[in-house]
Amino acid sequence: MKRLVEIIVHIFFWLIFTAFVVILIQIYLQARPDSALGKHFLYLVFLELAMALILFYTTFLGIPPARKKKRNLIILTAVLIFILAFFAYPATRHGMWQVLSSVIPHIIVIFLAVVFRRFSDSIQLEKEKQELLLQNAQSELALLKMQVSPHFLFNTLNNIDYLITSDVKKASESISKLGDMLRYMIYESKSDKIPLSREIRNIEDYIELIRLRTSGSDYLKYNLAGDPAHLRIAPMIFVPLIENAYKHSSEKEGDNIISISIKIDGSTLFFNVNNKYDSSINKAGHSSNGIGLDLVRRRLEIIYPGKNSFKITQNSDRFDVELKLELDDN
Repeated sequence: MKRLVEIIVHIFFWLIFTAFVVILIQIYLQARPDSALGKHFLYLVFLELAMALILFYTTFLGIPPARKKKRNLIILTAVLIFILAFFAYPATRHGMWQVLSSVIPHIIVIFLAVVFRRFSDSIQLEKEKQELLLQNAQSELALLKMQVSPHFLFNTLNNIDYLITSDVKKASESISKLGDMLRYMIYESKSDKIPLSREIRNIEDYIELIRLRTSGSDYLKYNLAGDPAHLRIAPMIFVPLIENAYKHSSEKEGDNIISISIKIDGSTLFFNVNNKYDSSINKAGHSSNGIGLDLVRRRLEIIYPGKNSFKITQNSDRFDVELKLELDDN
């Protein structure tokens, strides 16, 4: 896309330059009606454009290698001086003013080529920056996958092992949910964006596996409002936040220890997770500067620049994370 913009800028520049050359030559010929060049208007336009193109693209294409070696810079400078002298030589028969009037416009063309080179380089640097940011986001996603606590998987498997002897049907459902979650983490989350409905299904599987490890039906409250069918989202945004809430909850049984809500309004998604928190126990571990939270924050800045709001609040007994995202349609 940015390459196309650069091409359009070049085309637009040469259209303007051609119009400028045509106007100047017409003014010159009107001021010199007795000039022998009056019968060669198109030839003059073609010659001036050819000279400008040679100077412009010799400079434009010569700058990158000239930056790498001093010898290349000397060669480029010598070539430009030779071309300027070659084009200005015929004017030497008519005096210094004619020579200057021939050289100065071409020096301006060289200057414009330098400006365009800087513009082109800035586009290339921006492209490389975006590629690096994308690679960084992908690397951090891989790190997030590895950060899903091994203890969570270990304890979940222990709970499933217990269920096999007490509730075979529930154990089978739990194994299926765990398999779906692992399949999602390993394979489906490789895409840059996935259907929001799939991400929500993964969250719900994760929540059900958490409930295996806790006592009380109201330990974790979950609410979903709105239709996710038409939206897409970057994968693995929410699981680290939910895992963080469970990991640092002050209790593993009771009511309203963790609360999770998702609200979808048009293309805007509101996500909130909060948990009961004992600052005396979790003083060092549960903070707004945790590795998982920092990774989520950086991914949001890279993938949703200017389209996200990530807020963390913490008081004596509750830790709260609020996320607002502007999502893409399918």
